[in-house]
Amino acid sequence: MDCAKGRAVADLYDEVMVEILSRVPVKDLRRCTCVCKSWRNLITDPLNRKKLPQTLEGFFHGVVGGPHSYGQFTSLSGSGERVAPVDPSFSFITAMLPGVERMVLLDSCNGLLLFGCTREDKFGYIVTNPATEELMTVPASSGSCPLPPPFERDMVGGERYAHTFLMFNPAVSSHFHLVQIWENKAAKEVETVHSYSSETKAWSDRSSKWGRGEEGGEWELWGESVIGFMCGWTLVDGLLHFLAFDLQKEETVIIAVDGEGETRRIIGWHGKDVRAIVFIGESQDHLHCIGVNVQLDQGSEVRFTRMSIWVLEDYDTQAWILKHNVSSLQFFELLSHPIKDFHIVAIHPYHNSFILIQHWNQKLVSYNMDTQELHGLGTLGKGYAVITPYIPCFLESSVLATKH
Repeated sequence: MDCAKGRAVADLYDEVMVEILSRVPVKDLRRCTCVCKSWRNLITDPLNRKKLPQTLEGFFHGVVGGPHSYGQFTSLSGSGERVAPVDPSFSFITAMLPGVERMVLLDSCNGLLLFGCTREDKFGYIVTNPATEELMTVPASSGSCPLPPPFERDMVGGERYAHTFLMFNPAVSSHFHLVQIWENKAAKEVETVHSYSSETKAWSDRSSKWGRGEEGGEWELWGESVIGFMCGWTLVDGLLHFLAFDLQKEETVIIAVDGEGETRRIIGWHGKDVRAIVFIGESQDHLHCIGVNVQLDQGSEVRFTRMSIWVLEDYDTQAWILKHNVSSLQFFELLSHPIKDFHIVAIHPYHNSFILIQHWNQKLVSYNMDTQELHGLGTLGKGYAVITPYIPCFLESSVLATKH
């Protein structure tokens, strides 16, 4: 009897510890394996895997056009297998939401995915956790809301886009936010910003605070800017960060907004002898920036000669520290390489590496800064016009809970 009680107490302790460890970030979870043998056994036990935080698993990808922009998955393991940790067809969504005519994968954040969709001739959004097959539908922000770029590409003359970003941190809250930026490509400016909260289940219109064309409003801060939507965006310290080029000052800045779409920081990029920034992301709790030096060849083609990775060590002083430097000769074994021939898609959140697509051979590869080596992950074929990183989250949510 005493042995049975002892086992019951031990099992209860293990359950409580696993629940506590499930709230710990991955990098800290790895450190916990060094605390004691019992913690290490709990963390490495395969039965506890789905309860504990995960790392970057791989990428969903697909083509633009047609009913879907997903359906394929490439693992970060580089084994050549495309076995996804979840069903990449997301068939549970169409089973739960009959009448969905088209779905486009727009964004991902810490285990949640954001889809744009048309259903019963109405445009809206789906936020889902494919690991738990939970979802929640979100209506369009307004009747005049522009469509996202993947939808607009099928329409002639589309000049206004709504770029919608997902913000979610399960270690902080089970709720998520959407931040939506209305862009007018013809006028080369941002029109306004909207935001959605899963807690209030309502969109907020920041037009009155935006003050478009007026002094004192947020538009004055960064309205006359071209947003680098192809250069990555990332969640750091609860703020959404993305790249912008100020047309008036002719300089690159990084803008940080909160879940309500309010501008909280504008981070300067002070040159560092870098010609262009091609990607920003988060790694090891710090904002990272990848820049390139370029040159024009005789045919006026832009070619990169050197790549550098910078980390923002101090937000207050905006001090950028050089983390890594690599030449085109080291990277591609050529003195220079056309910049259009590759595209960076992610910085690894916990390792000193980043992932890119080589367009000439359609390969997804990772570059390890420590070993200075490229490692092939797989051939994407033609199905990578839309590519989205995925970090599984196995925690069930009372917010999603199959509500629609």
